[in-house]
Amino acid sequence: MLAALLVGCASVPADQGQTPVALMTEADTLVRAAESYPDFSDIPELPTDVRPLAEWGRAARGVMSDGLSLERSTAEATWTLGDTEAFAARALADAGPPAPTVSATPAAEAFAREIRRRATPPPPSPR
Repeated sequence: MLAALLVGCASVPADQGQTPVALMTEADTLVRAAESYPDFSDIPELPTDVRPLAEWGRAARGVMSDGLSLERSTAEATWTLGDTEAFAARALADAGPPAPTVSATPAAEAFAREIRRRATPPPPSPR
């Protein structure tokens, strides 16, 4: 491990005569050259196609009012399950007479017999 650290130190180039202060000055110059600050003229104009702030407030109050109205109209007392028997009777009457039922038992029995016949192994071959 120590050998790896020493090898890493040996690969760093020797000081080329620049002092730390000169290096810091050069780095500072490079950093400042890359910086660009906006001017006040870069700030865009206020948009003209947006509604005024007062209009936003009125719209927000309208949304809040609609929300309260919705809460009042869907309060617990407004949802009841009374008279369910009459509702069920009315739904059954509207549906009409029940459809005739066809027994599937004979068809199912025939299908089961056919499957059993096909699943029976053939007789052993004579040797």
